[in-house]
This record gives sequence, C-alpha cells and structure tokens, in this order.
Amino acid sequence: MSWRYARVQGVLVEPLGQIWAAFSPASGDTVLVNDECAAVLEVLLLEPGDTERVCSALAADNQLDGPSLQTMVESSWPRLIEAGLVQVQSTGTRGAK
Repeated sequence: MSWRYARVQGVLVEPLGQIWAAFSPASGDTVLVNDECAAVLEVLLLEPGDTERVCSALAADNQLDGPSLQTMVESSWPRLIEAGLVQVQSTGTRGAK
C-alpha cells in the first residue's frame, strides 16, 4: 500500500520572523512550523502527493539533493499530520495484478 498526503482544506500558513505560523481548521489551533514543513505545505497546496512528488517539487525549486531531501520530507509527515495540517490518503496497492 502506498500513501499520499493532502493539505487539509482551509490551512493557512504565514511567515512569522524566522519561523512559520500554520492554522489548522481541523483542530482550531495555530502551530509553529519550520521552513521545511512550510515548504511541504506549499507543495501540497495545489494537489495531494506522495513523498516522491513532494521531493521532486522541492528539488526543482531549491536544487537540493535526493537522499537528504527525502529524509527531511519523511520526517515532516508526523508533525504535519499530528498538527492537523495534512491528511493521509491511501492510494491502494502498487504493482498488484
């Protein structure tokens, strides 16, 4: 089973000095997020995606390398999900016949 991530509808993200403030309508809370989490939320603004798609978009924009970028994105998911900023969507099984 593969996973896709979607930004929760109505999430607002604004710069706040050196960090970002993100409001989640799902929880009603505003949380502080780092640059990496804010970048992931920006990529998910247009459409849901998996880690690979988010990494590709960030690499194209920031000229970052693959392995460290993938680690950064994968470590962002739990925080974004727990904060109510991102939802997990199952895409079914890949490669099943």
